[in-house]
Amino acid sequence: MSGPRASVRTGTLCRDMPRESLVHLPTPLEHAPGLSRALGVNLFIKREDLAGLCVGGNKSRLLEFALGRIRAEGADTLIAYAADQSNKLRDIAAAAARAGMRAVLLLPGARSTSLQGNRLLDDLLGAEVREVGPDLDDAGVLAAEMAVRDDEAARGWRPAVLDRRLDYGIDATVAYVDAAEELASQLAAADLAPEAVFIAAGAGMTVAGLALGMKHLGAPTRVTGVCISRRAADLLPDILWQAGRATAALGLSTPLEAGDLTLDDGQIGAGYGVVTAGLREVIRRYARAHGMVLDPVYNAKVALALVRQVESGMIRPGATVVQVNTGGGPAIFDYAADLMAPDWVRVAEGAA
Repeated sequence: MSGPRASVRTGTLCRDMPRESLVHLPTPLEHAPGLSRALGVNLFIKREDLAGLCVGGNKSRLLEFALGRIRAEGADTLIAYAADQSNKLRDIAAAAARAGMRAVLLLPGARSTSLQGNRLLDDLLGAEVREVGPDLDDAGVLAAEMAVRDDEAARGWRPAVLDRRLDYGIDATVAYVDAAEELASQLAAADLAPEAVFIAAGAGMTVAGLALGMKHLGAPTRVTGVCISRRAADLLPDILWQAGRATAALGLSTPLEAGDLTLDDGQIGAGYGVVTAGLREVIRRYARAHGMVLDPVYNAKVALALVRQVESGMIRPGATVVQVNTGGGPAIFDYAADLMAPDWVRVAEGAA
């Protein structure tokens, strides 16, 4: 199923939240026939990567809420920290450019080595990129962001820090309550009742909002968050905390509880951004069967978790499953050497 898109916001759960139109909604929910045949399931993909605002993704959707709030508060400068290939930073730069604002992006200096992928887009979009100390913990990151905020304020700007521990975390979670309502509407229109919806779980806000929204709507579909770099036991408290903050902000009566979602931390591997043979293979598989390129940091891990659950029998043959592609495609160009490693070449030659 893939139909026309329109830039309309038809949901009701988040209608009272400040919001600025940045992306094309609803994003498509498309059938993946080649992958469905190969896997023996009925697979649909929610294409958040086609949301618009530069190159799309889940951050594009959440920035509608973040920018709505920030502009209502009178801010003119956006400040955030993340890795050099961060989708978050790239979309903050794009949102700032669209809104006529400044973006000050903070990167871990020792790792910022390649002007490629998202890092290249940061510069093209006009963001001011600054390097800060490498290996900062959460407290160190927040301190660095606040120091830049204070410096910018002293220079006469009106800065806002976009950090998951601040209001940005609420914005991000609320955005995926809204996405849950959108997805539920699409599923109802297509007469689909999936057994599971798979989505990346990095910092936890996206999966928190999706699971909270699906629970509040009474949807039978179970949300599976695929852990990108943190174990389920470590990530779950943050997911529940962010869901609680969004519940309060939206005035919902439905709390998200630990039993309301599944976390799969079996694909973490060597950690964030480390490409494995399994990830290389699943990227190739999706590209050749569906013409869609998965980023190696987030969505390839989601795809690998889904494939392995199908192959292990955790997902029954013929089941309907939804996979959310949260975007991040530009980062793949910074992983060219990893993706063309010798074992990748051998796999490709063997399939020829």
